[in-house]
Amino acid sequence: MQLSILKAAALAAWLQTTSASPVQTRSGGLDVVATTTTADGQVIDWVVPESQTSGSIAKTPATPVEKRGLEARRAAASRILLQNTQQGPNGTVPIARASGTTKATKRLPTQADHGSAAKIDAAADGYAGQHWYASSGQNVFNKGGKGTFSLFKAFTQSNSDFSLLQTAVIRSSAAHAGTGAVTQTVEAGWINYPNQVSAPHLFSYFTTSGYATEGDNIGGWNRDHAGWVQVDSQIYPGIAFSPLSADGGSQYELEIGYYLTEGNWWLWCLDRYIGYYPASVFAQGVNAADTLADHSDVIDFYGEIYNSETAMTTTDMGSGEFPSAGFGKSGYIHNILTINSDNVYVDYNGQDQLVVSDTGRYNLITSWSSGSSWGSYFYLGGPGAGGQIGA
Repeated sequence: MQLSILKAAALAAWLQTTSASPVQTRSGGLDVVATTTTADGQVIDWVVPESQTSGSIAKTPATPVEKRGLEARRAAASRILLQNTQQGPNGTVPIARASGTTKATKRLPTQADHGSAAKIDAAADGYAGQHWYASSGQNVFNKGGKGTFSLFKAFTQSNSDFSLLQTAVIRSSAAHAGTGAVTQTVEAGWINYPNQVSAPHLFSYFTTSGYATEGDNIGGWNRDHAGWVQVDSQIYPGIAFSPLSADGGSQYELEIGYYLTEGNWWLWCLDRYIGYYPASVFAQGVNAADTLADHSDVIDFYGEIYNSETAMTTTDMGSGEFPSAGFGKSGYIHNILTINSDNVYVDYNGQDQLVVSDTGRYNLITSWSSGSSWGSYFYLGGPGAGGQIGA
C-alpha cells in the first residue's frame, strides 16, 4: 500500500462562541473579549493581544535561510489545511485555560537516564514519577531549530501519564539571580496527556530556573502562567490535532521549532510563527549574554514518557511500534535542523547525547545528514511494559 504523507491539520471544533461579550479581566491581567468551549471541553479565552505584555506585541519575523537543497526537500511536502478552525472576535487571539489538574514535573533527559530502568529498585521505590526517554542531543551554539514530527495518538495507561515527541532548546549553566547557574529551556512538541487536554495536542513549555519552580515569567506549560505571548489567531499551545497517523495507514506530520530573533524565542508550527517567549524573562537580574536570552548551547529532539503510577507503565511512545518497524508504522522526526550564528539552518547531529532508558520498551534508530530527502532523522518509539501496543 502506498502511504501518503500529509502535514497535520489543526482541528478545533467549537460548541459555543460569544463574539459580542464585554471585555473582562482574566487572572493574570488578560482582557477577555469572548470565551468558547471545544468539543472535548477545553475552554478558550479570546483575549486582546496587547493585554499579554506590558508593551507592544512583537512583529512576526522572517524565517531563517535554508541551505541549498533543503528547500527542495520541503517542496514535495503537501500544504497545510486548517479544518474547521474558527476565528474569535476581530483583533483577538486564543489562549487555553489551564485544566486545573496538577501537572507532572517536567525535566530534561540526562546521561543518568541511559539504562535507568535497570538502576531502579522497583520493590523498594516503585516507578511513580519516573521519566522514560528515547532521546538525542547536540552541544552546539544555536538560535533554535526545527524538525518534522510524525503525529500519532499514543496510548496512555493512565490519564496522569503522558507521551510526547518534542524539541528542547537549552542554555546549560545559565546565570540566574539568587541561585547561581541553572538550566533554561524553551520546549515544544506534541503530547498525549489526558489530564491536560483529552486529545493529542500542541504544547509549549519554558523554564528560567532549572525546573525548580513554575509561575508567572518563571516557567510552566503553555499559558498556564504568564510568559508565553500568543500572536496567531488560530493555532495556540493546547490545540488538538486531527487527523492523526494510523499504524500501517495514512501518515500525518507537522513541523515544530523555535527561532531566537530580535529578543524573542518564536515558536514555529503549521508553517507559521504562532507566538513567542520574550527572551527577557530568562535574564531577570543578570547579564542577558549569560542566559538563554542570548543563545542556546544545546538542542535536543526526543520522545518521553511520564510514569505516574507505582507499576511500570504500558504507555506507548510514538505509535507504540519499535523504530525497526520503519515508515508507515513507527514514529519519527525528520529534516531535523539547527539555526547557526549566521541565522542559517544546518543539519542536526544528536549522536553524542543519545539516551535510551530501557531498550526493551522504547528505542530509536538514527541517521544524521543522510543525503536523502529526510536529511537528519530518526525513528523512535515502543510499546512500554508488557510489549503490547495500545494496552
